[in-house]
Amino acid sequence: MDSQDSTILEFACRWLPYGGPPSEEILVDFGMTELRFDQHLVRILGSVSSRHLAPGDRATLHEQLLERRERRRRSNASVH
Repeated sequence: MDSQDSTILEFACRWLPYGGPPSEEILVDFGMTELRFDQHLVRILGSVSSRHLAPGDRATLHEQLLERRERRRRSNASVH
C-alpha cells in the first residue's frame, strides 16, 4: 500500500461514524470525485495490506460504498 492508499484508508475510517466522507471533503482533500475515491477505496480494501482493519470497520466501509453507489445510481436515473 502506498502513502496515498494509506491516507485514503485513514480518511475513510475517520469518517466511519458519520456515514462516510462528504463529496466536498473528498474533493478538497484528494482532488478527486467521490466515484474515483470509492474506486480507490474498493481496490485498497481488496488488497492484502488492508487486512489490519477490524472486521467491523471493513464491513462498515463496504456498506458505505454500496450506499453511495446506490445513491449515485438513483441520482443518475432521476436525471434521465
